[in-house]
Amino acid sequence: MKKIVGVQLLLLVLSWGSGWVYAQPKGFIAGYILTQNRDTLNGFIKDRSPEPFVALYDNLRFKQKEKSRTKKFSPDAILGYGFANEHYIFMRLREENNFFKFRYYTDAAAPKVFLRVQKRTPKLWYLEQLYLDDYNAYLDTIPFFYKPGSRELVRVTQGIFGFKKKRLTAYFYDCPAVVQALSKEKLELQGILELYDFCVANCF
Repeated sequence: MKKIVGVQLLLLVLSWGSGWVYAQPKGFIAGYILTQNRDTLNGFIKDRSPEPFVALYDNLRFKQKEKSRTKKFSPDAILGYGFANEHYIFMRLREENNFFKFRYYTDAAAPKVFLRVQKRTPKLWYLEQLYLDDYNAYLDTIPFFYKPGSRELVRVTQGIFGFKKKRLTAYFYDCPAVVQALSKEKLELQGILELYDFCVANCF
């Protein structure tokens, strides 16, 4: 008798779990969007196609309820969105290429792009732009530091080549601690998060 009751309880738990999984629309995940009026709408979102052949959508898919109609939002229509521990904002970003030297600027005439917020303080933001790698068809990221109110974002690393020391030194020219740290032949700072925390602690 005890064994039967135990099996029944197990089946009940599994049925609850199964119901929770299927409560989400297929391909969607629980998340939110931030409207132009700065209202937060909770629901289900989808910003990319499923793995292994991932593609980022130009327009965000959103369902406010499980069986509600899917709405599409362009970057111009909302301020941001998020799910789990990931949060995205939209920024008008212009890329300049001069003999393979890339610069990035905020520009009211440029198209909006998705940028993932990794860390943010009132004085410095650490953002990432997601893109699809042409060689392996996997998602990769471009890391940026951005001083709110400035025109330029600085790219932090160049792939496997590490920190972009010259660009970072120019961006933080008014912060001697960062300039000195980046000028060392052997960097003591390891990784983008460590550099970000160092900049916040020493420059603002």
